[in-house]
Amino acid sequence: MASPRTTEPLLTRLLAGEVDHEAVGDQLERILASAVFRNSKRCSSLLRHVVEQVLDGRPDNLKERNIGVDVFGRPADYDTNVDHVVRSVAGEVRRRLAQYYMEPGHEGELRIDLLAGSYVPQFGQTPLPAVTVLPPVPKQFPSAWVAVAAGAIVAVLAIVAVVRLWVPARPFDQFWKPFLSSSNMALLCAGGGGQPAALTGPDGPLKVGEFERQPFRRMHTSDAVALASLAAMLQSSGKPYRILNRAAGTSFRDLQSGPFILIGAMNNEWTLRFTSGLRFGFEHLPNGARVVDRQNPSEQSWRVDVTAPITQFNRDYAIVSRIRDGQTEQPVIIVAGILSWGTLAAAEFVTNPEHLRKLEKLAPRRWEQKNVQVVIGTDVIRGSSGPPIVLAAHFW
Repeated sequence: MASPRTTEPLLTRLLAGEVDHEAVGDQLERILASAVFRNSKRCSSLLRHVVEQVLDGRPDNLKERNIGVDVFGRPADYDTNVDHVVRSVAGEVRRRLAQYYMEPGHEGELRIDLLAGSYVPQFGQTPLPAVTVLPPVPKQFPSAWVAVAAGAIVAVLAIVAVVRLWVPARPFDQFWKPFLSSSNMALLCAGGGGQPAALTGPDGPLKVGEFERQPFRRMHTSDAVALASLAAMLQSSGKPYRILNRAAGTSFRDLQSGPFILIGAMNNEWTLRFTSGLRFGFEHLPNGARVVDRQNPSEQSWRVDVTAPITQFNRDYAIVSRIRDGQTEQPVIIVAGILSWGTLAAAEFVTNPEHLRKLEKLAPRRWEQKNVQVVIGTDVIRGSSGPPIVLAAHFW
């Protein structure tokens, strides 16, 4: 349980003098000099601007249009609905901050966070939450990505907690209530990795380095951040959980033990199984994959081409599903992009109350008691995803 000091709006503490301005400035320079930020001029410029505006006592200036004019040189009357440079770069700044605090050695540093839905940075320090992880398979080393995800939780737990304090959470609670109200421990199951390798090869026992390089030991960074966001949300909601080491190593019996969240699509066989009978699902294509609408098979626009140059790739798609599964008899949340950008956007959608408020305009009465599927799109600019965009929804 967070202390009252942790949950108090950190900007208020800064303006009250409880957070040292010089310390914030030093931390800003430390972050901007890191490998995570120094190669991105746009991210560095935006982060420096918003921090300095708050330190100068001008947080009210941090509106999207003002930032577009002051940081990116847009005209004063530019259309923010068409040109979303500020939103896109702010999303990238949030991810880079999460990555910075994920790296070893930064855990105890003063935090600078940019909350989703706001351009006013927050300052403070975050305690490390406790995380329950399944024991590793006997005679195998613990999965490296579990450690990455646990570290990333530090980077997002305070964000989730503070956002839930500031934003009306009714749609958030409606979406998550069937899952959080279960008396059983929740499970988090991310994709990737494949089957475990044998401990011996043709030349005898594997070396430690050879073992570490096996595919089942790997996890995409975006999937790890999505996993951390979801774990942080469960932590802040007081929901006990455990992280399953990999989708390929997860059994049907595991999924029968409590409510579970599936992360990723094309790299998570359980996601493909559980969505195969739903309206919205995933389909492999010769050059990629697509989100398929089984009630409207002619819909062909929700697809990605993995053979396209990254400089020309501009959109990924995802499905968010909340269902009561008849086979496991458990509540299920599926957060799954065709590629990693979609998975990250889907995780942002279900953990940010402001995004979940978009469901109110689409949902029927008493939708919280129904199964839900939402198709998400996200713009990809220079290899980074933007905010989630709701393309379609289905309730039954």
